[in-house]
This record gives sequence, structure tokens and C-alpha cells, in this order.
Amino acid sequence: MKIIDLFAGIGGFSLAGHWHGWETASFVEKEPYCQKVLAKNFPGVPIIGDIRNYKPQKHAAEIICGGFPCQPFSSAGKR
Repeated sequence: MKIIDLFAGIGGFSLAGHWHGWETASFVEKEPYCQKVLAKNFPGVPIIGDIRNYKPQKHAAEIICGGFPCQPFSSAGKR
């Protein structure tokens, strides 16, 4: 199975997918720090910085997931 991880953050959905033997086809994530984490932990997986620039290919993945902003729930920063 392949997964497209939108608004990926540091790749939690893809990590869980990896544990199930899934492959991440691509990420969409705009935050530079998160992009660095994704590039380190998932080398070779394309990272698109802006959802408006993402042009998915037909049949690129069987699963599409999307994270939501965790700021209201995170204990880091100003919430």
C-alpha cells in the first residue's frame, strides 16, 4: 500500500503506515523544521511545501491522509 501524507507535520501517519509495511509516496508540509525532520526520517520521499502546488498523479497511492493543526492541543508554544 502507498500513502500520500498531507499536512504531514513530522510524519506520524507515515510512521504508523511504515510499521504496517506501507510506503509513503509523498508529503505535503509547509513548515521548514518539519520538512527537515521528514527528509531525515524518510529519505527520498518527495516533500511538497504548499498544498496549492501539489498535483497528485492518478493512482499514486491507495491511502490519502491529512493531519490537522495540533497547536490547540500541543503543550509546546502558545497553544
